[in-house]
Amino acid sequence: MIFVEQVMPLAKYVINHRRAIHQYPESGFNTIRTHNYILHELESHNIKVLPHIGKNSLVGIITNQKGPIIGLRADIDALPLEEQNTDLPYVSQNPGFMHACGHDAHTSMLLGAAKFLSENRDLWRGTVKLIFQEAEEGPDPGGAKAIVDSRELDDVSTFFALHVSPNFPSKQFAMKKGNAFAAVVTFMITLKGIGCHAAYPHLGINPIIMQSEVIQALQTIISHKLSPLEKAVLSVTQVHAGTTHNIIPDKAYLEGTIRYYNSKTKQLIKSEMTRILDSVTAKHQGSYDFDFIEQYDTVSNSSSAFDYFKDVAISTFGENSFQELFKPSMGGEDFYRYTNLKQGCIAWLGTRKDETTGFGLHHPKFNIDEDALIYGTTQLINLVINFRRSEANVSD
Repeated sequence: MIFVEQVMPLAKYVINHRRAIHQYPESGFNTIRTHNYILHELESHNIKVLPHIGKNSLVGIITNQKGPIIGLRADIDALPLEEQNTDLPYVSQNPGFMHACGHDAHTSMLLGAAKFLSENRDLWRGTVKLIFQEAEEGPDPGGAKAIVDSRELDDVSTFFALHVSPNFPSKQFAMKKGNAFAAVVTFMITLKGIGCHAAYPHLGINPIIMQSEVIQALQTIISHKLSPLEKAVLSVTQVHAGTTHNIIPDKAYLEGTIRYYNSKTKQLIKSEMTRILDSVTAKHQGSYDFDFIEQYDTVSNSSSAFDYFKDVAISTFGENSFQELFKPSMGGEDFYRYTNLKQGCIAWLGTRKDETTGFGLHHPKFNIDEDALIYGTTQLINLVINFRRSEANVSD
């Protein structure tokens, strides 16, 4: 066990990496600059690296005598969002892209842990696999799939990950045992009519009318067709139609997301969506295309990994450092691919210090209290250092 004071000399190192990555955000699978940045840093510490897994994911491996093998995951991709933190000296330099979900923080904490573990091999034994993953935010199928499919993680016994959050005070850890993140579906709907001059609407079939009726009806599925005790979300997030003021288009498009925990809930929602689309398009004599893409499964934190993470946090930072959650998040996470492979858990690290660090994930003004990063780094280090003696208890 080490304490944050022993890791504090790395604080500037971690913060500097976070800021450097924050300035040059890349999204999806297009993370080549970030990949190369991480590759160079790991190799500078003589850490073995498996580059370009999938497209731009990479895995660093530190082997330190015989012992357990654990995986620590950080995601490296950003979001297609224009940053509004224009007063920051490290504001995004890539217009239209921003690290608004904290993946820059996750990456920098894992780089800090990698540096410490590489330089302090007398404190631990075993192997740690440092997973730097592209496309956690998508597109489908996300970056975790190619990493798991590579079979490079088959020998890992337990996976851990941290995710920063403004919902909790800075430096506090929070986690739910069992179901923690929702399953995710993306839906895409194209409504087809007949285009015509806007002055003669009777000569065509207006898909925008169908679009508006469909949107209104979709929003009643959760409130009127599901039990209020079920957890589910349906949100329409994109709407596109038309080109100018005097043309009725022949097509209208909408897209959105569904979050759920119960497979029966998913089937009911899909059935209701189909019923609505059939009804609306039949009424207007139109037609439709409907894609229902099942992207992420539910993330379930295993009991033993949860208990181990909690014990390490409390032993390191004190009783008040950890908050057990009893309600799952409706957010999605492709960390499920790791926990479907082997046991593991993902926890929140609080980063809210004041109003400037209280904006939510995916907000254009999202920012963090950087003082929390060394606490997350210390937790990652201790998960590795203490794993050997706790290994017998970390299995379900």
